[in-house]
Amino acid sequence: MTRRDDELFDRYLEGRLSLDELPEDERVEELRIREALGTLRQDVRTPAGFRAAVMSEVEREATPAWKRLADWWLRPQAVRIRPAAGALAFAAALAALLLLRPGADPTGEPTALSAPTQVVTRFVLVAPEAASVHLTGDFVSWSPEGIALDDPRGTGIWTADVVLPPGVYQYTFVVNGTEWVADPRAMSQVDDGFGQTNSVVIVPAAGEA
Repeated sequence: MTRRDDELFDRYLEGRLSLDELPEDERVEELRIREALGTLRQDVRTPAGFRAAVMSEVEREATPAWKRLADWWLRPQAVRIRPAAGALAFAAALAALLLLRPGADPTGEPTALSAPTQVVTRFVLVAPEAASVHLTGDFVSWSPEGIALDDPRGTGIWTADVVLPPGVYQYTFVVNGTEWVADPRAMSQVDDGFGQTNSVVIVPAAGEA
Protein backbone atom coordinates (compact mmCIF):
# COMPACT_ATOMS: atom_id res chain seq x y z
CA MET A 1 0.00 0.00 0.00
CA THR A 2 1.38 3.40 -1.06
CA ARG A 3 1.33 6.59 0.96
CA ARG A 4 -1.44 7.90 -1.27
CA ASP A 5 -3.49 4.76 -0.62
CA ASP A 6 -3.00 5.26 3.12
CA GLU A 7 -4.26 8.82 2.85
CA LEU A 8 -7.30 7.73 0.85
CA PHE A 9 -8.11 4.97 3.34
CA ASP A 10 -7.78 7.42 6.25
CA ARG A 11 -10.20 9.77 4.53
CA TYR A 12 -12.58 6.83 4.01
CA LEU A 13 -12.42 5.95 7.71
CA GLU A 14 -13.11 9.60 8.57
CA GLY A 15 -16.21 9.53 6.35
CA ARG A 16 -14.88 12.00 3.80
CA LEU A 17 -14.58 9.40 1.07
CA SER A 18 -17.11 6.82 -0.17
CA LEU A 19 -16.35 3.13 -0.67
CA ASP A 20 -16.55 3.49 -4.45
CA GLU A 21 -13.78 6.12 -4.37
CA LEU A 22 -11.26 3.71 -2.83
CA PRO A 23 -8.73 1.91 -5.01
CA GLU A 24 -9.95 -1.50 -6.14
CA ASP A 25 -7.71 -3.56 -3.87
CA GLU A 26 -8.69 -1.44 -0.86
CA ARG A 27 -12.36 -1.70 -1.78
CA VAL A 28 -12.15 -5.52 -2.05
CA GLU A 29 -10.37 -5.76 1.33
CA GLU A 30 -12.99 -3.53 2.94
CA LEU A 31 -15.81 -5.69 1.57
CA ARG A 32 -14.13 -8.82 2.96
CA ILE A 33 -13.84 -7.17 6.36
CA ARG A 34 -17.51 -6.20 6.31
CA GLU A 35 -18.50 -9.76 5.36
CA ALA A 36 -16.44 -11.17 8.22
CA LEU A 37 -17.96 -8.72 10.69
CA GLY A 38 -21.42 -9.59 9.48
CA THR A 39 -20.75 -13.25 10.21
CA LEU A 40 -19.58 -12.44 13.71
CA ARG A 41 -22.72 -10.40 14.38
CA GLN A 42 -25.03 -13.33 13.59
CA ASP A 43 -27.12 -14.52 16.55
CA VAL A 44 -25.85 -17.67 18.19
CA ARG A 45 -28.63 -19.93 19.40
CA THR A 46 -27.91 -21.83 22.62
CA PRO A 47 -29.36 -25.30 23.22
CA ALA A 48 -32.60 -25.55 25.17
CA GLY A 49 -31.98 -25.52 28.92
CA PHE A 50 -28.45 -24.13 28.50
CA ARG A 51 -29.12 -21.09 30.73
CA ALA A 52 -30.74 -23.19 33.46
CA ALA A 53 -27.82 -25.63 33.39
CA VAL A 54 -25.29 -22.79 33.71
CA MET A 55 -27.14 -21.18 36.63
CA SER A 56 -27.47 -24.55 38.36
CA GLU A 57 -23.71 -25.11 38.06
CA VAL A 58 -23.01 -21.61 39.40
CA GLU A 59 -25.24 -22.24 42.41
CA ARG A 60 -23.60 -25.63 42.94
CA GLU A 61 -20.11 -24.08 42.96
CA ALA A 62 -21.30 -21.41 45.40
CA THR A 63 -22.60 -24.07 47.81
CA PRO A 64 -19.98 -25.24 50.36
CA ALA A 65 -18.70 -28.77 49.82
CA TRP A 66 -19.88 -29.88 53.28
CA LYS A 67 -23.44 -28.77 52.52
CA ARG A 68 -23.46 -30.61 49.18
CA LEU A 69 -22.25 -33.74 50.96
CA ALA A 70 -24.92 -33.37 53.67
CA ASP A 71 -27.64 -32.84 51.04
CA TRP A 72 -26.51 -35.98 49.21
CA TRP A 73 -26.36 -38.02 52.42
CA LEU A 74 -29.80 -36.92 53.64
CA ARG A 75 -31.45 -37.30 50.24
CA PRO A 76 -33.14 -40.71 49.82
CA GLN A 77 -31.01 -42.90 47.56
CA ALA A 78 -32.37 -45.80 45.52
CA VAL A 79 -30.14 -48.89 45.75
CA ARG A 80 -30.67 -52.00 43.63
CA ILE A 81 -29.47 -55.31 45.13
CA ARG A 82 -30.10 -58.96 44.38
CA PRO A 83 -32.36 -60.82 46.88
CA ALA A 84 -29.46 -62.95 48.19
CA ALA A 85 -27.22 -59.93 48.64
CA GLY A 86 -30.08 -58.08 50.30
CA ALA A 87 -30.50 -60.83 52.89
CA LEU A 88 -26.78 -60.76 53.69
CA ALA A 89 -26.80 -56.96 53.99
CA PHE A 90 -29.81 -57.07 56.31
CA ALA A 91 -28.15 -59.68 58.53
CA ALA A 92 -24.95 -57.62 58.71
CA ALA A 93 -26.87 -54.46 59.63
CA LEU A 94 -28.84 -56.32 62.31
CA ALA A 95 -25.63 -57.75 63.80
CA ALA A 96 -24.06 -54.28 63.89
CA LEU A 97 -27.08 -52.85 65.70
CA LEU A 98 -27.00 -55.63 68.27
CA LEU A 99 -23.28 -55.11 68.89
CA LEU A 100 -23.55 -51.36 69.16
CA ARG A 101 -26.64 -51.12 71.34
CA PRO A 102 -26.05 -49.76 74.89
CA GLY A 103 -25.36 -52.41 77.50
CA ALA A 104 -24.02 -55.03 75.08
CA ASP A 105 -20.49 -56.31 74.53
CA PRO A 106 -18.97 -58.08 71.48
CA THR A 107 -19.70 -61.51 73.03
CA GLY A 108 -23.42 -60.77 73.03
CA GLU A 109 -23.64 -60.75 76.81
CA PRO A 110 -25.39 -57.66 78.26
CA THR A 111 -23.13 -55.50 80.40
CA ALA A 112 -24.23 -53.12 83.13
CA LEU A 113 -23.69 -49.44 82.44
CA SER A 114 -21.20 -48.06 84.91
CA ALA A 115 -22.72 -45.53 87.31
CA PRO A 116 -20.94 -42.21 87.80
CA THR A 117 -18.38 -42.37 90.59
CA GLN A 118 -19.44 -40.59 93.77
CA VAL A 119 -17.35 -39.73 96.81
CA VAL A 120 -18.39 -39.07 100.39
CA THR A 121 -17.12 -35.66 101.54
CA ARG A 122 -17.27 -34.68 105.21
CA PHE A 123 -18.04 -31.02 106.02
CA VAL A 124 -17.17 -29.80 109.53
CA LEU A 125 -17.81 -26.49 111.32
CA VAL A 126 -16.80 -25.74 114.90
CA ALA A 127 -19.58 -23.48 116.28
CA PRO A 128 -20.21 -24.08 120.02
CA GLU A 129 -22.77 -21.27 120.30
CA ALA A 130 -24.81 -22.33 117.27
CA ALA A 131 -28.31 -23.71 117.62
CA SER A 132 -28.35 -24.98 114.02
CA VAL A 133 -25.96 -25.22 111.10
CA HIS A 134 -26.82 -25.93 107.50
CA LEU A 135 -24.58 -26.50 104.50
CA THR A 136 -25.39 -24.74 101.24
CA GLY A 137 -23.59 -24.39 97.94
CA ASP A 138 -23.83 -24.68 94.19
CA PHE A 139 -24.61 -28.40 94.57
CA VAL A 140 -27.92 -27.51 96.32
CA SER A 141 -28.66 -24.34 94.33
CA TRP A 142 -27.60 -22.20 97.34
CA SER A 143 -30.72 -23.05 99.33
CA PRO A 144 -30.32 -21.73 102.94
CA GLU A 145 -31.93 -24.95 104.23
CA GLY A 146 -29.47 -26.97 102.13
CA ILE A 147 -28.11 -29.88 104.16
CA ALA A 148 -28.40 -29.95 107.95
CA LEU A 149 -25.27 -30.62 110.02
CA ASP A 150 -25.44 -32.59 113.26
CA ASP A 151 -23.79 -32.11 116.65
CA PRO A 152 -24.76 -35.43 118.28
CA ARG A 153 -22.47 -35.01 121.31
CA GLY A 154 -23.24 -31.37 121.97
CA THR A 155 -19.56 -30.42 121.66
CA GLY A 156 -20.16 -27.66 119.12
CA ILE A 157 -18.57 -29.71 116.31
CA TRP A 158 -21.13 -29.84 113.52
CA THR A 159 -20.65 -32.42 110.75
CA ALA A 160 -22.36 -33.70 107.63
CA ASP A 161 -21.30 -36.43 105.19
CA VAL A 162 -22.36 -35.55 101.66
CA VAL A 163 -22.13 -37.77 98.57
CA LEU A 164 -20.92 -35.73 95.59
CA PRO A 165 -19.60 -36.68 92.16
CA PRO A 166 -15.99 -35.64 91.47
CA GLY A 167 -15.64 -31.94 90.71
CA VAL A 168 -15.00 -28.48 92.13
CA TYR A 169 -17.72 -26.92 94.27
CA GLN A 170 -18.36 -23.67 96.15
CA TYR A 171 -20.12 -23.78 99.52
CA THR A 172 -20.69 -22.00 102.83
CA PHE A 173 -22.42 -22.62 106.16
CA VAL A 174 -25.64 -21.00 107.36
CA VAL A 175 -25.61 -20.63 111.16
CA ASN A 176 -28.89 -20.20 113.04
CA GLY A 177 -30.71 -19.70 109.74
CA THR A 178 -29.35 -16.21 109.09
CA GLU A 179 -25.56 -15.99 109.40
CA TRP A 180 -23.59 -17.11 106.37
CA VAL A 181 -20.15 -18.31 107.46
CA ALA A 182 -17.29 -19.42 105.22
CA ASP A 183 -15.46 -22.59 106.19
CA PRO A 184 -12.27 -21.53 107.99
CA ARG A 185 -10.79 -24.97 107.30
CA ALA A 186 -11.22 -24.71 103.50
CA MET A 187 -8.04 -24.58 101.47
CA SER A 188 -9.43 -21.93 99.12
CA GLN A 189 -11.91 -19.04 99.30
CA VAL A 190 -13.46 -17.01 96.46
CA ASP A 191 -15.36 -13.73 96.34
CA ASP A 192 -19.11 -14.36 96.04
CA GLY A 193 -19.74 -10.99 94.40
CA PHE A 194 -21.75 -9.66 97.36
CA GLY A 195 -18.94 -8.69 99.71
CA GLN A 196 -18.64 -12.16 101.24
CA THR A 197 -16.58 -15.23 100.43
CA ASN A 198 -17.44 -18.76 99.45
CA SER A 199 -15.31 -21.76 100.35
CA VAL A 200 -14.08 -24.14 97.65
CA VAL A 201 -13.84 -27.91 97.90
CA ILE A 202 -12.32 -30.25 95.31
CA VAL A 203 -13.90 -33.69 95.26
CA PRO A 204 -11.47 -36.19 93.71
CA ALA A 205 -12.51 -39.32 91.90
CA ALA A 206 -12.56 -42.54 93.87
CA GLY A 207 -9.05 -43.90 94.25
CA GLU A 208 -7.39 -40.53 93.67
CA ALA A 209 -5.37 -38.88 96.40
